[in-house]
Amino acid sequence: MKAAVTATVVDFFRAVDVRDWDTVRALLADEVTLDYVSLFGGEAEIVPADEVVQRWRALLPGFDATQHLLGLLAESGPVVRGNVRGYHLLNGEEWMVAGWYDLTLTAAGTPRIAGIALTVAYETGSRELLGRAQERAAAALR
Repeated sequence: MKAAVTATVVDFFRAVDVRDWDTVRALLADEVTLDYVSLFGGEAEIVPADEVVQRWRALLPGFDATQHLLGLLAESGPVVRGNVRGYHLLNGEEWMVAGWYDLTLTAAGTPRIAGIALTVAYETGSRELLGRAQERAAAALR
């Protein structure tokens, strides 16, 4: 796997977890296909990168911490697959999602993420933390 591809993937998830929104945006292509169907149902969608960042800014700061642990990265053409455990902590409670991400990267220049697809293997804890984190993040923005 190319070092630039690995750096993009690792830097992206680190930036999400430390809420470095400028870096998150810089590592996204101008439009991103988001596919969280395995987690939430619905359909994949194509979203402007600025909106992706805006959505995450309205949710993730509501958690006390998040940590996305990736491993076993494998590159197949423009797609990088990595096993993931995403930990979301709020007031001593934890929601963890395990599975894998398929990240589609751009080919020209510095790799940027143009697609994010999560496939869930299992979850522990309560998804209710999502709603509570969103409320908390919204209150902090007021």
